[in-house]
Amino acid sequence: MSEISYLEAKELTLEDYEDFIENEGFNPNQAIAATFEDSVLMMKKSNKVYVSVMINLSILSLKKNFIPDYLFEKQESLPKLEDLNEEDQSNYDLDINNLNQLLSNQNFEIEKDEEYRLRVNMLLS
Repeated sequence: MSEISYLEAKELTLEDYEDFIENEGFNPNQAIAATFEDSVLMMKKSNKVYVSVMINLSILSLKKNFIPDYLFEKQESLPKLEDLNEEDQSNYDLDINNLNQLLSNQNFEIEKDEEYRLRVNMLLS
């Protein structure tokens, strides 16, 4: 089985998030956390998936004017993806630009949850 692409990881992230909102009745903050936890195993296996999930969950939350502290704190240390195919590169560049624009607007609150942030760090280690 070949490695999952950036775009496939993005699409799975968005589908998971929407599923939690529409079918489980989660609020956006709960859906972000549930989607993150659903993605952890894939994220640990692939840097490309890790970056895709972190970027796209950040974008989803920022569009709702918040970002969980565990996502916000990882933004500066996200590795830059290289050697992507043309479609992945195009999507990655668009997402990075979108994320940077949303972050620069500073029209969001950082949702702090020390216990959950520790859980995230444990899950990713």
